[in-house]
Amino acid sequence: MIEDGNPHHFFIATQDQELSNKVKRKPGIPLLFIIQNTMVLDKPSPKSLAFVQKLQTNQLVPEYQKQSIVELKEKEGLVKQEGEKRRKRKRAGGPNPLSCLKKKKKKTQEGQEPSAEKKKRRKRKRNRIKAEAMQSVQKNEGE
Repeated sequence: MIEDGNPHHFFIATQDQELSNKVKRKPGIPLLFIIQNTMVLDKPSPKSLAFVQKLQTNQLVPEYQKQSIVELKEKEGLVKQEGEKRRKRKRAGGPNPLSCLKKKKKKTQEGQEPSAEKKKRRKRKRNRIKAEAMQSVQKNEGE
């Protein structure tokens, strides 16, 4: 299944040392094994690391080609000028709206009756008995 360079990106999970050694010889095949009820992904083999390094170096553009690309861009006027890149300044924001008090509503608004808004609460008056009346009540009870 993995002889043709592992096109389907299979993982190999095994506890067999002989099979794991064979898998490590082929580049680009990840190896899993189990240690104390946990699955562990093995480090890439040296062959896999060398294979990746080789791929990366082949994909990079050589220096002489980079220089020729820069020269052609300058010739055509496609080079970005440094003055064009300007960072936007971050402006100071206002206060946090959740920490601000709400504005109070105006007392009288047009179109509304003032009597509806001016409901006065009446204070409850205590009925206090005068000292003289208390004494007379106590005398009547005593007799």
